[in-house]
Order: sequence, then structure tokens, then C-alpha cells
Amino acid sequence: MGNGQAVVVRAGRLALVVAMLLSVLVTAGAQVDTDSSDEIYPLLFPVGGQNNWTDTWGAPRSGGRTHEGTDILAAKGTPVLAAADGVITRIAEGERAGRYIKITHDDGWSSYYLHLNNDTPGTDDGLLNQTLDGIAVGVRVSAGDVIDVVGDSGNAEETPSHLHFELHRPDGTPINPAPHLAAANVGETGILPDDVLGTTQVKPAYDAEGTEYVGHLDPGGGFTAGLAVYNQTAYMGTWGRPEACPNTGVRIIEVSEPTTPELIGTIAGAEEFPGTSTDGVWVGAVDTPAFTGDVAVVGVRLCDTSELGRIRGGFRGLAIYDVTDPSAPELLSTYDSGDRTQGVNDVTAAVRPDGTVVVSATVMQSYRHTEGELGDWRLVDITDPAAPAALADWDYRMTLPEDDPAAVDINLHTHTTTLAPDGLSVWVAVWDAGMVMLDLTDDANPVVAAHVPVVEGEEGNAHSIGYDAETGVLVRNDEDLEWEAEDEDGTPSWGGQTIYDASDLDAITQVGEYATELSDLSEGEPAGAGYFSAHEVILDADLEYLSWYSDGLRIVDLSDPSKPVEIASFVPAPAVDPQQHFRGQGRGTSFAMVWSVKVADGLIYLSDLNSGLWIVQLEQLEAAGDVLEAL
Repeated sequence: MGNGQAVVVRAGRLALVVAMLLSVLVTAGAQVDTDSSDEIYPLLFPVGGQNNWTDTWGAPRSGGRTHEGTDILAAKGTPVLAAADGVITRIAEGERAGRYIKITHDDGWSSYYLHLNNDTPGTDDGLLNQTLDGIAVGVRVSAGDVIDVVGDSGNAEETPSHLHFELHRPDGTPINPAPHLAAANVGETGILPDDVLGTTQVKPAYDAEGTEYVGHLDPGGGFTAGLAVYNQTAYMGTWGRPEACPNTGVRIIEVSEPTTPELIGTIAGAEEFPGTSTDGVWVGAVDTPAFTGDVAVVGVRLCDTSELGRIRGGFRGLAIYDVTDPSAPELLSTYDSGDRTQGVNDVTAAVRPDGTVVVSATVMQSYRHTEGELGDWRLVDITDPAAPAALADWDYRMTLPEDDPAAVDINLHTHTTTLAPDGLSVWVAVWDAGMVMLDLTDDANPVVAAHVPVVEGEEGNAHSIGYDAETGVLVRNDEDLEWEAEDEDGTPSWGGQTIYDASDLDAITQVGEYATELSDLSEGEPAGAGYFSAHEVILDADLEYLSWYSDGLRIVDLSDPSKPVEIASFVPAPAVDPQQHFRGQGRGTSFAMVWSVKVADGLIYLSDLNSGLWIVQLEQLEAAGDVLEAL
């Protein structure tokens, strides 16, 4: 989509009527743009949602004035974005301008944002009558930051809600913003739910409780998926579907300055593996006689996983890269998961005590697609990353009697795994069969060491597993993106978390459950746009870090597993899925969608399917112990 198309978003018949009410035709002899330069000033479009505008520069106004800006019509509450990097130098209110903000750009130019929402109870709708948290004179902002919301303050009280935007040269002279807006880049905040014009509320740029924002990078394209962080570098994969396959591979992002993450490269993209998804990625050090350096292992999976797609698809499996210098990655080798398979979904690796480096990979539905020849779980030796060697494959259905109807159940696929740090055992999430622990002492013959089925009558959906051998805590996250699905007592539900005491693998017992407030549907239909299901988990001593899709990051104290206590959270800014896949089940199109969470060097990294990489940290890290003690 070109800039002009992306910026001037036509909002349908309602917006057209509103535009006709507000727009005034430029009459003969009206003031013209004093900017004689043909150069376009670089801007980010200042309204982050559905809007409509026309060029009204120079149009007559009351008192003999002429219009010195552009009016951008949008629903009250739509985010107003900083159009350029700079410092907020004025927040004030005028009789005509209403509440407004001035940003002085780094190059001396400035932009003005007028008619911001200033409603107070009894005046109009009572919404958003104060500046957003963190917005004040002297605050530095970056292009795309949410600085306020569209309103109708000042002399716009009797007109449809809109943003009056002005662009001034360093000497203070205003110029016509229209040609510069038409060429502007589009922000990332996205289109807000527009159920009722004028009553839409907008969240701040993010919602932090007990956490602090550090940095953000949206590489564009959406569907950002699996995440690995190693040696001050983040590696962010891409999801894909038959109808939407960005095929943008794994983006390599330098985070040595976490406040300003920088995209420095890509691996496993469309040029190398067309038509693929890179859901999972692992990165770490390999020091063996065959190789010394840093290695990235990428799960390459076909976007089109249908039978026809698998027949005509290209490579699918593992792609192994030398990323010792992340800015100059080199493909070392590939491991093919099989012609009839869809490819690798999840990847994790470990270095064994003897120095062997093993990769645990899931090839969903491999058992079905190969008619029982190969299991959904694979173990691969990458001690020599240039020559990966298959060690084992396993599948839950291989443990069932051949005449058991469940042996062909499509919901018994292996989804993700949790490999022990020593690489000698692995927990496998087997969807409706629950969790299975495999003893890998003999690679060729994995042995079931423990099996924790779902409670009889439950749907299952075992998606990810967390396990801490020292504390004995075992958790299972069930993924469910259809809230109408019912649990065993008939209550609609999203996927939640079940907590177990696994200190004795021969007597694993359930001790607790955890779910976010918005994923609790005991009172009926969900509130808010998005998908409120668990996804990934990391256990770190008594804390767990959870990605919970539209509920973002959740940090939970599990010092008493029977009484989990949420101590902090971070929900990224709502954003529209660029691939138009996630629609919020009729409750809006703009929301957070956190897929992956990783913890490294005191920071927490999140990948949001809609808006890219977010970096946060716990508030007052040195006092984290005091916080837990107080709880």
C-alpha cells in the first residue's frame, strides 16, 4: 500500500458526511502555502486510527483569519501520535485552540496538536479529561509515541471531533502540512474499535503495573512470533498461515542499548525459504571440536500446511546459522523434517555434560502425515552444526495400542517441549493428552518417565510447559483462542494455567490454578477486544513470566504454588494485526497479542504478534525481594 493510500483512510459514509460538515473549500485568492520548497518534510502521520481529511490550508475562518493547518477527522479518543522526534515544549489551553500540545523537533521545526479531548463530567461524555501519564513539558518523545487523544475542545465543541495539525519552520512560520501528511509514514498504534463514534476510550501507549517500559521496535509486517535473546542480541521469528504468510524470517535486533533496539539483519527469510514460517528459534554458544562460536537454530515450517501445500512446498525443518557475528550470519546446514511434514514448530537446545549439543524440535502432525513412520517429536545432534544428525523421534500415539481410536486422534499432536538444562530429559506438551516427560539417557529409546493427563472431561489444549527441578514446580499452559469453548462444568473459558507439585515424579499432584482477570468468564462474555489465553511460560526460582496474548506479560509469584500471586504486568500498546488475521471475535480490531517472553540480563523481552519487540523491566529491581516479602 502506498503512502497516500495508507494515510488518507476513508471511513465510509459516516466519515464522508462528517468531512462535508467540517471542510471549507479554498476560495479564490485564499492564502497559499508559503513554503516554496518541493522537499517533503519527514513526518509520521499524527492520528493513529481511522480518519478522514482534506487540504483546507488557507480556507477562511472567523475574524478574518485563514486556516493554518490541516483538520484530521477521527473519533474522539483516537490516539494522537508525535509526528517527529523532539521535546514537548508547551501544553496549554486556548479559547479557540482548546487543549493543545507543541513539540519542538530535534531540527528546530515544530508541530502543534489542537482540540485535544478535555471533557469533564457534566460537559460532554466525561472521558479522558487529563493528559496521559508521562506526558509533560520537557518530556522527550519519539515519532509514533501516543501523546494524547483526538477531541473537540476549544471552538471545535460544535463540530465533529478532529485534530487540527500544524507544521512550523524553525523561524515559527507555519506551512501547509497537507503535502507532507500525504507522504507521511503511518504509525503503529492502529485503528481503535469504532462501535460508537465519540465514546471510544484509548489506552495509553502501554499499560504497566510493577514494570517499567525500556524500549520498543516494530520491524513491520506483523505476525512476530518466537523469541530468543543471547549476547545482547534478540532474534524474533515470524508466524505464518496459508492466507497470510509474511515470510519475513527471523529478525536480528541489537539490544546493547535496550532503549533503542536496532534491526541489523534477517535469517531464514523469503529468499532462503519461500512460503515459510519461522515460529521457533534458539540461540546459544557451541564449543566443540567441530565448532566454536554462537549458533542460531531456526524452526522452518510451511505456511500452507494443507496436504496440497505439503506436497508442493519447499524446504521444511531446521536451519542452523553461525551468528558469532550477528551482523554477518552464515547458514551452516539444514535438517529436513520430511517431505510429507509441515516442518518444525518449536525449537529448544541444550549442552549435555559430555559436551554433546542436542536440539529438541516438534514437527506437529508428523505422525499423521507420515502414517506413523515418524513421530511429532525429534531429537537432533548439532555438536557439529554443519552436520546435524537425527538421534530419535517419538510420538505419544506410538505408546497406544494399535486398535486404540485415540491413536489417530488429530488432537494428540506434540506442540512444544521443555528440554532440561542438561539435555537428558524433556517435557512434551501433547495437546489433549496433557504432559509427558521423556528420559533421554538412551537417545535411541526415549522412555516415558512421567505422564500428567488433563482432567477427565477437560478439552486439554496443552500448549506449553514450565518445569523447575529444584523447586518441583510444574505448570501447564492451555491455549484456547475460542472463548465459546466450554470446560467440564459448562462455563465458557479461555485457556489458563494449571500448577502441579512434581517434586516426586512418581506422585505428581495438582496444587493450584492461575488465570488473568479478563480470562475469567464466570460472569459471561469477555470484556475488551483481544484473545485472553495463556501461551508461553518461563520459570525462574519463585517467579514465573507468562505471555498471555492480549493480557500481555504477567509475572506471578509461585513461592506457594497453591496460591499464585500476580505481582506485575505489562500490556503493550493496542495495535491492529497487519495481516488482518486476528479480528478479536467481533470486539474490535486493535489489541495487544504477546506471543513470546524471554528474560536476559535483568530485562524482560516480549514479542507482540501485532507490534513487534518490547523490552521492559521490573520496577526497582533491587527491591524485588522486599515486594515479594510484603505479599
